[in-house]
Amino acid sequence: MPNLKHYKKKRHLVWREKVLKKAGGLCEECRRYGRLDADGLPVRATVAHHKKPIDEYPELAYAVSNGQALCAMCHNRKHPEKGRKH
Repeated sequence: MPNLKHYKKKRHLVWREKVLKKAGGLCEECRRYGRLDADGLPVRATVAHHKKPIDEYPELAYAVSNGQALCAMCHNRKHPEKGRKH
């Protein structure tokens, strides 16, 4: 797991914004499965997930193609071992 300071760096924050923008600000997994929020609207993405982990693929840390826009619930499904809330 990368150092938590990594997530505060400007380069990471710029990458995150690009990933979220690429997905139109919507959760890619929820959109894929047709899930909607409580108001019947598309679920907003709040997390930029690295599809290939950056501790194994550091060269892909800032590749937008390695990013996936997810809501907190979908991100937690991808990382049940972390048990974090976003």
